[in-house]
Amino acid sequence: MFSPVVVLAVLAATVACHVFRIDVVRALGTGWRIISALPGTRVDIEYSRTAVLVAIR
Repeated sequence: MFSPVVVLAVLAATVACHVFRIDVVRALGTGWRIISALPGTRVDIEYSRTAVLVAIR
């Protein structure tokens, strides 16, 4: 089933869309397209002596 965090995030996004007068269906659809495009993404961040690698499978 859905994680409670996901349900809360969708509810928060819906409220935010209403507050800022953004079409909820379009915003959630765009968010879904971004999330579904993430598999295979690799992000490397280096700052000074610190490095972070994020790989989404």
